[in-house]
Amino acid sequence: MKHRACLLKEFSKPLVIEEVQTPTLKPYEVLIKVLAAGICHSDLHLWLGDFVPQGLPKKLPIVLSHEVVGEVVDVGEGVPSSFRRGMKVLVYPWQYVEEDQLTIRGFTQLARKRLRLGIDVDGGLQEYLVSNYKFLVGVEGFEDIPALAPLGCAALTTYRAVKKAGAFVGPDDYVVLVGLGGLGSYAAQWIKLLMPYTRLVGVDVRDEAIEFVSKVVNVDVAINASREDPTKVLNELTGGLGVKAVVDLVGSPEIVSKYVNIVDTLGIYVLVGHMGRVEVPIPRPRIIRNEITITGSYTGSLSDQYEVVSLARKGLLKYREVVTKRYKFEEVNEAFNTLKEGKVVGRQVVLIT
Repeated sequence: MKHRACLLKEFSKPLVIEEVQTPTLKPYEVLIKVLAAGICHSDLHLWLGDFVPQGLPKKLPIVLSHEVVGEVVDVGEGVPSSFRRGMKVLVYPWQYVEEDQLTIRGFTQLARKRLRLGIDVDGGLQEYLVSNYKFLVGVEGFEDIPALAPLGCAALTTYRAVKKAGAFVGPDDYVVLVGLGGLGSYAAQWIKLLMPYTRLVGVDVRDEAIEFVSKVVNVDVAINASREDPTKVLNELTGGLGVKAVVDLVGSPEIVSKYVNIVDTLGIYVLVGHMGRVEVPIPRPRIIRNEITITGSYTGSLSDQYEVVSLARKGLLKYREVVTKRYKFEEVNEAFNTLKEGKVVGRQVVLIT
């Protein structure tokens, strides 16, 4: 059996749709008919070759996209009966080769031997995908299955990051969200849901991004950093004390060096984005004297993934509103170019079938 797949063969060159061999199922694997695949900013970096210094992607050609939803069409002999043909599933993309001390403790995304979709192995921009059943989360009953695809990365990544910040903030504290793009559309919702007692400050350099997120969730203070100095605004808001938490979805040296200086004593800086290749200097004396926490946050665990889906199922996450553009499979290169040109607000998905 063969199926169509969208292949990255050369960096920065158009992706190519070709027929590939459909893998044979192993005992604990499930064959999934892909319904939709999300296009993440990290897919763009992979396409452009920005991650080559990090040894990524692990192979060429490769099928990109780690945000995948689909339908079960076949199961291996070792798959539990709860996974049935026709079942709709979200594929947890941060998979691994084998259990280790980290995965056993619940840090599945930090496994020593990772098997990440669209990064280490082929991802979701293809008609069929094979996955171990333990990485599948049922999404039966949702009205809009394709719009769920970004829950595997954008919603998951920001959920974990916001949870990390939650332990550091109290009533009326300011939480700064830097970057109101695709991830920010979810992060702002998580801040309001998980920390409703705080005040959300959203920062971006695009009016359209600020306006879009403000329609999805109430942003207490919005700052366009291309027109006003965020440091000055935040110092005025806090009386010079600083904010208790910064969730940085950009991570460029310029952003980090600026915003780490407005974190208050016993506050936290959560670094999620990784734009730029230059190392970031930090104000060491200030961090030590004020016991400021700087932490990284990498995607989310399998347990986090179940929580994200559960919260969306309860109607507590506006997952449909965040997806602003849907492309046909044959339009995949248009999707990448639109993202490259910075014309995307919210998230975009490619409809495979």
